[in-house]
Amino acid sequence: MERRYTVVRYFAYSLEYLLLFIIESTPGLLPEIFGGKPMLLIPAAITVALLENELPAMFFGTAAGIITDLAIGQSVGFFAFTLTVVCFFLSRIFREYMVVSFLNASAFISAVSTGLIYIYFLIFRVFSGVENALALFASHYISRIIYTIAAGIGLFFLNKAIHRGLR
Repeated sequence: MERRYTVVRYFAYSLEYLLLFIIESTPGLLPEIFGGKPMLLIPAAITVALLENELPAMFFGTAAGIITDLAIGQSVGFFAFTLTVVCFFLSRIFREYMVVSFLNASAFISAVSTGLIYIYFLIFRVFSGVENALALFASHYISRIIYTIAAGIGLFFLNKAIHRGLR
């Protein structure tokens, strides 16, 4: 019986990823706030990692990273690699040392989303020689980070409900 619920829960996460990809990549569906759109799959992968064991968290992190890389089109494997590693270690940390709570989830969603988007900006914008990179960061990436964190808090409650309901 529990195995059936696990399969249904993983299917629900997969369906969520597909819907988030559609929402994120459809032009004009999400409003751009100060020139930035959220990266919805990053906090979705983080919240799944907080709730699941290491191996499923790693696979869902890989899936979210691959989909994000495909949506962006410029970062060949960046999010696939980083989300795989981050989701594995987050799941391990929360299995061994921490309790999944709103404050912990908010802190990790904020830290990881900010870190990944900032590292992406450094590698693919600053180091590639984009002119006025600081102005680009201020006009697009700060709002993207804040928007992603805000969406991540909602995704935490959604994934927590899926995890509890299908357990």
